Amino acid sequence: MTSIIEQCLALYGSGEYFVHYPARVAPDEYWDDKRDPDGRVRDLSTEHDLRKADLAYIAEAVNARPPGRVVDVGCGLGELLEQIDAAHERIGIDPSEKAVEIAAARSGANTIRGVLTRESFAEGSCDAIIAHHVIEHIDEPVDFVRTVAQALRPGGLFVVGTPNFASAAARLFGERFRLLHDPTHVSLFTDDSLMRLLRASGFRIVSVDYPFFGTRFATTEAWERMLRPQEGVSPAFWGSFVTVFAEKEQ
Repeated sequence: MTSIIEQCLALYGSGEYFVHYPARVAPDEYWDDKRDPDGRVRDLSTEHDLRKADLAYIAEAVNARPPGRVVDVGCGLGELLEQIDAAHERIGIDPSEKAVEIAAARSGANTIRGVLTRESFAEGSCDAIIAHHVIEHIDEPVDFVRTVAQALRPGGLFVVGTPNFASAAARLFGERFRLLHDPTHVSLFTDDSLMRLLRASGFRIVSVDYPFFGTRFATTEAWERMLRPQEGVSPAFWGSFVTVFAEKEQ
């Protein structure tokens, strides 16, 4: 039987954009304590400063643009919204009641409990939309990208980050690739397939980032674990996660 990673690698040269990986047993509340692939129980609400630092590069890119409406889809606990300049109209959307309450309190931004739909915003009314760790949780990601394109003005920025299932760690560790272990990851992309989808949906790729070097994840332990792919789950490593900055075509 073809493995799920092999199915993702087969996206190269195909007309498909993602591999559907049906949901396993998912938590009732995404932001409750959870056990990570290394077996540690984590309370993500206590990792505030670390998560802010992880997202600073996205905030920097958005803040470099003229003030406008910035929408953080899947805003979580608000660590990115906190860093978006208040000169922007800041809006966070998340299906979790816990998340939108914490995000609003921390950031002072407007928050909406729910998901992005065609009815959420008037056509062309948004200047930037961010979807970080979001598209892999959506059953119909192609429709989602097209919804984003409709909401953005021409030249508007779309920042989308997702696990890269063609990364070195995915190829080496296969079914033990750590980003395969989240039961809410149902739409699996490669960096290439994500960029193909964006271009086909009316976006121009501005830049691509693989956050790792200079982050808390770039450790000696991570390098050493990559040399032992027969042991345990993969470490967080360069290329395992891709962030694409794209602008809606004029």
